[in-house]
Amino acid sequence: MIVDISKANETLRFLDNKYGGLHNAEVDYSLTIKKIKFFSAYGDYARVKFELNKAKRFQFFFKVKKQDKLYLELYNAVYESLGQDYDLLIRKATKILNESDKSDKYLLLQCRLVLANCYSEKGNYEKALIHIQEAKLLTQKMSAAYSFQFANSAGQVYFFNSNTDKALKEFLFAKKLARINHWKYAEQYANASLGEIYLYTNRLDLAKPYFDTVLKNEKSTELRDLFQVYGCLEYYYELKNNKDSSYYYSVRRNEVDDLLENLRSENLVFELEKDFQTESNQYLLEEERNKNQQLRLILILILMSIVVIISISYLFIRQKSDSNRVLQLQKEEIDDKNKEISNALAMKESLLKEIHHRVKNNLQVVSSILNLQSRNVHDEEALRILEEGKERIRAIALIHNQLHLNNDSAYVEMGAYLNKLISQMAESFSSYNKHIEVRVNVEEINLAIDYAVPVGLIMCELLSNSYKHAFVKQEEGLIEIELKNKKGKDLHYELLVKDNGIGYKGKMEFLEQSSTGVEIISAFIQQLDAKYTYLNSGKGFGLFIEFAIDERHSKLN
Repeated sequence: MIVDISKANETLRFLDNKYGGLHNAEVDYSLTIKKIKFFSAYGDYARVKFELNKAKRFQFFFKVKKQDKLYLELYNAVYESLGQDYDLLIRKATKILNESDKSDKYLLLQCRLVLANCYSEKGNYEKALIHIQEAKLLTQKMSAAYSFQFANSAGQVYFFNSNTDKALKEFLFAKKLARINHWKYAEQYANASLGEIYLYTNRLDLAKPYFDTVLKNEKSTELRDLFQVYGCLEYYYELKNNKDSSYYYSVRRNEVDDLLENLRSENLVFELEKDFQTESNQYLLEEERNKNQQLRLILILILMSIVVIISISYLFIRQKSDSNRVLQLQKEEIDDKNKEISNALAMKESLLKEIHHRVKNNLQVVSSILNLQSRNVHDEEALRILEEGKERIRAIALIHNQLHLNNDSAYVEMGAYLNKLISQMAESFSSYNKHIEVRVNVEEINLAIDYAVPVGLIMCELLSNSYKHAFVKQEEGLIEIELKNKKGKDLHYELLVKDNGIGYKGKMEFLEQSSTGVEIISAFIQQLDAKYTYLNSGKGFGLFIEFAIDERHSKLN
């Protein structure tokens, strides 16, 4: 269990220097698994992928124990399903949990925590709690480091499901463990989490001291935790109407984000270069052996040719040597072309991800500028327009963030995107002080950005409309959102957003209104060439939309 990332990094470097030169597959495999644990904790998923591929190669050189294979399967499953396919990850983690040796408490704990997080992300709080309780039982017989890991994971699950009191209890316990064991970096992580909870539950005076503690001890704080604290302080000063400080921490957060990306890229390039040099040296050694073998063969053939038929033997050897040389040259040309193609594709994918990352950052800066500008605007209508503009910018930024995180940067997995968008909007409308439940049913659908943006903004406008107008005379309500494939028709989709509020009572049709939000919905419905139907009754209002996508923009799901 990693509680001090800097110390863990130093330990890995020591082990790499000590055992890296042995060229022992079993030792290298064990060291690679440790690196996977470290880079998973650090959030460097590019390095996780790199080390996973190395671990798979090592398995060909020795017989790996079943339990060690299960560890690798779990890390591989978490990486492949990262923030995209929770159902697939649940199936794989459950299978590993059932097959694992029950005496291996660490692997059992990791499986339970993965399952708890997946069910929490899917909104199944009851199943998430079941796995949290099982994980808690496991930590009772484990060291304090695993209790610290459990407390942080449980706190995240409780907080995600609005059980603030239990979340605070777990994070306070995690901080206590870190302080007792002198885990400075872990204590800073706990401080950041506690401050975030108090901030987003509007207990600002309790949140600020935790952020001050983190900033006071920046040398004992990981960059990922500084990124979290800078984002929280940006929002804190926004609530305090301190536009200069809010803008300052917005800039600091983006600087840390860029620094994290650069560090990960530089470290990965270093590791890839080292691996390339190792393989190159092995190739040169193998080539030298081959030359020596060919020389010995030629000498033997020359001696034999003296006894037998010199001319025929020499001709045969010469022809064979020429053929091999031609084949070798052809093979080298093919290998060189394959490497050029692979490098070009990798560069294109890297540049595309970087573009999405930069667009996301720029949109966040625009949103921060709108926040600052709104402090000088006192007209309620103008403020409303600015707030609606911010929500639309954040919805588009979220799409670029998903494309940056995805393995495939051309398509957006709509389930993960819509869940994050809904969570983001729920925070924005939390000040309405109403208990509004949002139920989401989204199938596994991947859309190109040309379709993902219209669908995301249509849902954003409809959801915003329900929050603002549907529950005027109610203290609680329900909003249902569905996005699924149309039965019997490929590349045809159905989007439904409805609520159980007061319904629409206007004199003209909903989409004939002159408001900006309705005009945006109408424009994107036309862009999608979609059909729509109203669901309006005394028990609420909804909009049912059907649209199809072009085969050129499709992806097999």
